[in-house]
Parts: sequence; structure tokens; C-alpha cells
Amino acid sequence: MAKGFRYSIRILFIIITVVSQAGAQSILYNPLYGPPRKYMPVSLVKRLSYENFKHIKQLTTAIMNFGGGESEVDRLVDQYAEASALFFQNKYDESADTFLKNEKEILKTAKKLMKKYHDDSDRLLKESIKLNIRENLKKALKGEEENSATIRYLNSAKFAIQKANDIYDRYKNAQIGSPKEIITAIYYYRRAKENMFYIHEVQLDEANKKKFFEKYKKDLYDNNNKVYKSRVKQN
Repeated sequence: MAKGFRYSIRILFIIITVVSQAGAQSILYNPLYGPPRKYMPVSLVKRLSYENFKHIKQLTTAIMNFGGGESEVDRLVDQYAEASALFFQNKYDESADTFLKNEKEILKTAKKLMKKYHDDSDRLLKESIKLNIRENLKKALKGEEENSATIRYLNSAKFAIQKANDIYDRYKNAQIGSPKEIITAIYYYRRAKENMFYIHEVQLDEANKKKFFEKYKKDLYDNNNKVYKSRVKQN
């Protein structure tokens, strides 16, 4: 998959160069051939060849960890490659249409991932609030001071979830358009989980801490934009 991305980067640079040349040639439009197109396929290809590639790359770790895995990444990359191939055959309209379809598929994938992050973060927030209340109440009953750091972590997590949920509510039913804002929501959900993990790090005893972080091992990798690889013993 890494080789595929390096290949896609080279293709992207070539497309941008060729599109710039094609854009310059389009200025020489001759009115004898009819009115100019309302639909500007070359400009669209120039924009989406860059944006679609960037969004696939930004979503890859999330897809690998919580989506359809490598096959889903390959499906998006293959569609991108098809759109690029059409462009190099001078089939600009078909290329633009395929890039638009690719953008729509990236959006669908991003929405599914956002829903997963939304649900997981909501569940983890409830766990974190209950844990924090329980442990701080125990301290209060013993005459000890509550841990002020966990309150800060909790407030930071709630702020990040609020930011992410605002995007979630606005884009959960989106059918077309850029997935840029959804990717931002995923970023905020990751930061929320990061703060909630700090709460569990502070409040749990060693035995329960080990169980908790084993359960959320994949999330810990994902928060650092790394792909989690399960170490399953082979018989």
C-alpha cells in the first residue's frame, strides 16, 4: 500500500502539470465551435486530483483501524487511478465525472468513520464521567482532595466532543461535497479520547488499568495516527 501511495503522489504531480498546460490551452477557445462549457472539467480535475488524494491519505489510518481496512483504501485509490487514467487519455469530461464519484465515495467512507468515532467517544465519555465521580467521591469520604488534573482532562474531552459533535450534526446526512470537515471531526474525537485515557491512567489501579488499556489498544495507536496490527498467534 505504501508503494501505491508513492506512485499516486507521482501521478498527482504529473496531473497538476498537465492540467496547468491544458488550462492554458483552454484560453485559446474559438467561438466558432459553440458556447464555452458551463462545466469546467479541467479545473475540476485539477482541484479534485489534489483534494481527493489528500483526503484518502488523511483517512487511511482510520480506515485501517475502524473501517474496511486495506481493501477499502484500495477501492478508493483504484477509483482515483481510473479518473487519472481517463485524464491522460484526454477524456476530460469522463475524468471529471469519475473524480466526482471518487469524492462522493470518500465522503461516504468518512461519514461511516465519523459515526464510529462519535459512538465510541460518547460511550467512553460516560465511562470517564462515572469513573471520575466515583474515585473523587471515595477521596472525599476519606477526607482527601480530589484530583484536579482529571477535572481538566474531562473538561478538555467534553470541549473536543462538543466541537466534533457540531460537525457530526451538520454533516451526518451529507450526500455530496468535501469530507474536509468530517476529517476535522475525527481529529477532535481522537483528542477527546486522548484526554479520557489520561483520566483512566490517573484514576484506575494497576490491575484495572492494564485491562482498560488492553481493551483500547487499537484506539491508542489510532490516536497517534498509527495502524494497529493485531498480534494473533498462528497455530
